[in-house]
Amino acid sequence: MIDLGMTVPEILEELEDSLGPDAVWKLTGLFGGTETHIPHQHSLARSILTEQLGDQITHWLYETYGPGRIQIPLGPHSSRARKMAAFRAALLSRQPHRKIARSLGCHVRTVERAKRELVTAGFL
Repeated sequence: MIDLGMTVPEILEELEDSLGPDAVWKLTGLFGGTETHIPHQHSLARSILTEQLGDQITHWLYETYGPGRIQIPLGPHSSRARKMAAFRAALLSRQPHRKIARSLGCHVRTVERAKRELVTAGFL
């Protein structure tokens, strides 16, 4: 996301550095764009958060941010990130820009701009 000029929230950078991109994908996929509650230490093992995210991510959240409410950003599940992934998939399939624009509901110039961004970032 950083390579595409997108802002990456600090929590997601730290999580990726600590536990890897799969942890970021899981956290943002389940809780992205919402506020959630990190339980106290004595409740971690039996919390819904631990059940859904697993021990490793939940313990990381607890150790890093402590118990309480926390806003989880959308990250790779944001509309811009999903749109860039769609552009990348379409461009990799070697479809004409006109066809890509029509299928994604945008202008041909938007496809060309997305292609330049993806090439510059090393994704194409």
